[in-house]
Amino acid sequence: MLRIRERAWTGTLSVVLLAGVAGMPISAVASGGGSGGSGGSGGNGGTATEQLKDELRAMVQSARDKVFPALVNISVVTTSFEGGEESKGGATGSGTIISKEGHILTNQHVVNDGKKFKVTLADRTIVPARLIGEDPLTDLAILQIDVKDLPPGTKLAVAEFGDSDKLAIGDTVMAMGSPFALSRSVTLGIVSNTERVFTSGFLREEFEEMQGEAGTTGTFTRWIQHDAAINPGNSGGPLVNLEGKVVGVNTLGGSNMGFASPGNLARQVADAIIRDNEVIRSWIGASFKNIRDTGFDNGVLINSVIDDSPAYEAGLRAGDRIVEIDGNPITIRFVEEVPPLIKSFADRPVGSQVKVAYVRNGEKKEATVTTKKLLRERGDRAALRLWGVTIAEITEKLAEDLHLTNRDGVFVTGVKGGSPGELAEPSLMGGDIIKTIGGKQVKTVHDAIEAYKSVMSPEKKEGESSAETAAKIPEFLLIEFDRKGKSQATLIKPRPEKKEDPPRELAKAWLGVATQPVLRDLAREMGHEGQTGYRITRIYPGTLAEKSGLKVGDVIIAIDSDKTSVKGMQDAGALQRKIRTLKVDGEVNVKVLRRGSDGKVAPEDIKVTLERTRLSPEESRRDSNKDFEVTVRELTFFDRDDNRWEETVQGVIVAGAEPLGWAGAAGVRSGDLIQRISVPSDATGAEKWSEVITDLDSYRKVMERLAKEQPARVTMGILRDNRALYRYLEPEWKPTVQSDGSKESPAK
Repeated sequence: MLRIRERAWTGTLSVVLLAGVAGMPISAVASGGGSGGSGGSGGNGGTATEQLKDELRAMVQSARDKVFPALVNISVVTTSFEGGEESKGGATGSGTIISKEGHILTNQHVVNDGKKFKVTLADRTIVPARLIGEDPLTDLAILQIDVKDLPPGTKLAVAEFGDSDKLAIGDTVMAMGSPFALSRSVTLGIVSNTERVFTSGFLREEFEEMQGEAGTTGTFTRWIQHDAAINPGNSGGPLVNLEGKVVGVNTLGGSNMGFASPGNLARQVADAIIRDNEVIRSWIGASFKNIRDTGFDNGVLINSVIDDSPAYEAGLRAGDRIVEIDGNPITIRFVEEVPPLIKSFADRPVGSQVKVAYVRNGEKKEATVTTKKLLRERGDRAALRLWGVTIAEITEKLAEDLHLTNRDGVFVTGVKGGSPGELAEPSLMGGDIIKTIGGKQVKTVHDAIEAYKSVMSPEKKEGESSAETAAKIPEFLLIEFDRKGKSQATLIKPRPEKKEDPPRELAKAWLGVATQPVLRDLAREMGHEGQTGYRITRIYPGTLAEKSGLKVGDVIIAIDSDKTSVKGMQDAGALQRKIRTLKVDGEVNVKVLRRGSDGKVAPEDIKVTLERTRLSPEESRRDSNKDFEVTVRELTFFDRDDNRWEETVQGVIVAGAEPLGWAGAAGVRSGDLIQRISVPSDATGAEKWSEVITDLDSYRKVMERLAKEQPARVTMGILRDNRALYRYLEPEWKPTVQSDGSKESPAK
């Protein structure tokens, strides 16, 4: 192993080689390359220093080149279910290819709540990946890419594990990854601690489990602390020794400190997930405290015992001191020794019998603890979107925590305000357990989704209109649920309210110009002090105002001898409001101040025929599509003018798109003009059908067709900043179920 230190040497830093990497000779330390040189002066010192630097550089590059080809960047689209709503997000991280079958080792918090995974390989090829399994307790997870998705002839690079138990404080290590979602990088540092644990308390330390995004984490981990820089995006990347072997998985970083899961633990977890899609562990239901500062000289204290757990059933209680396990004396003096003890119980086969000797009130006793399976803290989750209800699987652990007699039903995690679930009588609430929906028994999340689909997606008969199909959704729906042991029933109103377009303002008179208020100070500088008004900033093309002789720069001071009064910017819309009180098609006299060729400002009277008001963006009809999470509106006269679009330009304007909804994730954004929607028929991209979007009605018809056919890919042709673009959407039409990725998950 190479260890380095710095010392002053003729104004430069010299790297001194103290030990060699396995298989490599130890270099001479003395300057000048000789065996007896003092190294303090002379011309050879610089040569020796440069040689040592070159050797270190070569070793770093060699180690880098062994792992870099297996280093990947991971992009994740996440889906979370809280407060009765499904929301999407995004995350990035790093990972390492560890098998020729395409398995990738990364952090669990990188893939947490992941719905879609994209992996960027070393050659910049982007391929999809799927979650094989995750282990929140160690914050590790395994993704897998399908080698069939790789370009022909591609051979996956695979990183090799090293023995993390051989790491020593001072060893040189490299942190590799994709910080801030940038391209691959490497940072260099040394190992600061090989047994770091996180504790609570001051002086009297106690081992403390951390709470991650998916539950308890760090339970079995003694972290490798190092000072190689770790930035956001590096999570899940490898910690590499100078032999080019993975000795850890970088997980936490900050304040010049990095923490990595040991490579040996990561390899054990990865093997279990690849084999079983989960890590099967034993559990006894007790936590432990080291004996330092307790006055005892042997054993380990039981800090807490969970009711009805294996430890409790065996007679163990908080305050007992275990002194033997399976006949072997045990002493846990320091907090760093607690995680290996917990892991020793977890690594036993489920159902193992563990004989313990313990001391209570000075009396030595014996007990046999029969381990149980360590249960998942979190199961499948989903959203019954149109009802505003989010639900979760009742896991064995949740059932145990709530003292339930069985796992039938789904657990309500949240209800959205103003939704059918919240407006039900009585309202559904977080903590309720739904038992039936519309008379159908609900035992799992998938049962709830199927019941939801049968209610909200009635079968459409031939010749039936969409409105007639929607009318089949019942006005009331019976839901039976359990609340704190009491069986209750409620009625919700599942039928969506009919979409009502915003009311249109009655047609009124309009002058086809845009104006700005001219206040007192501006009027003075423009040469007509004391005379405020409205300066024409644009004359809309194709309007009667354009034909009237009005010019940009004219200042309107009166309409039909009725003088304008402008006291502040709050009067910006007063001119058009006044004009709206006049008669459509009526002729008015517009008095303006106009600067002549001689530079003088003089009043002029111009006859203008008023016309009907044009539809404004605020008045335009809109459509919000829940599937694509995009809202569009009608194209208006003012949109065409703002974007300099000809009258022949047609489509609907995107008024809003969720960043990671189906449309937003594909790059559709506010202001885009959707002009065409098509569906490819096969992988070649040939179109199965294509529709031109002329207005909101044609858009709605296409969206109804998409909802019925539910294609795997949808192409949108859009106009943005006068550039024609295509956006490729990949919908997921079935109600979303978020799984924890384990083999037990019913989503599999």
